[in-house]
Amino acid sequence: MPDPDRSSPGQVIVVSNDTLLFDCGPATGMKLMKVGISPAAVSRIFLTHLHIDHTLELPSLVFGSCLLGRRERIHLYGPPSTKEFYELLFQKLYPFEAASMREIRKGEFEVLPHESIAGLVCESNNYRVLSASVEHGPPAVAYRIETQEGTVAISGDTRPSKALIQLAQGADILIHECSFPDDMVETARSTGHATPSEIGQVAREASVGKVILTHISPTWKGRESEMVNGVNGRFGGEVVVSNDFLELNL
Repeated sequence: MPDPDRSSPGQVIVVSNDTLLFDCGPATGMKLMKVGISPAAVSRIFLTHLHIDHTLELPSLVFGSCLLGRRERIHLYGPPSTKEFYELLFQKLYPFEAASMREIRKGEFEVLPHESIAGLVCESNNYRVLSASVEHGPPAVAYRIETQEGTVAISGDTRPSKALIQLAQGADILIHECSFPDDMVETARSTGHATPSEIGQVAREASVGKVILTHISPTWKGRESEMVNGVNGRFGGEVVVSNDFLELNL
């Protein structure tokens, strides 16, 4: 739901010289630049699912990276249909932008789409990323990012999920969507989302260190303490209500 105080989903994890972007809802590019990250620095983009609020900025980010001088390929990861999604964008919807990028680069501006529903997604010397299928309606995945400094799990949009609990086991940080309060549990279930008490149960069973709540609707305005208390009713660790530009170190 549009909110003047919160942008759509987007999280960046910086590991050494690698900038990994998870989801890219509207305004992601501008928000990146406001925290000093050039879109051209993003080498890998991970989509949890293909809903508008998680993907709308993708063509702008890809084109902007080219305009800002990126020459290396961009890897795009997501659930099934990600390849078709990318091809529809740049072959059907925005073919003129693809042509412009080829002209700017004097050749192909390469974006490689990959699809994964569970298991190892990618790895480097500094990190590895794994995924698990979660419960949101369309094909949707959660991600686990393992680094030498620690581990982060990102739920994407999902109802309480056993697969997420397994994926997030022992993570230092669990970033979990929190769209609706407990008194809207039926709405949450029907739309594939989780409530605070459900998130607390997931966090406890996964034995995570800290929970960051995100994907927060305007329904929560003025009820942030209720949100935290709802999670803490089942989880004894630290709970943080996210905001735009929140930065954390592992």
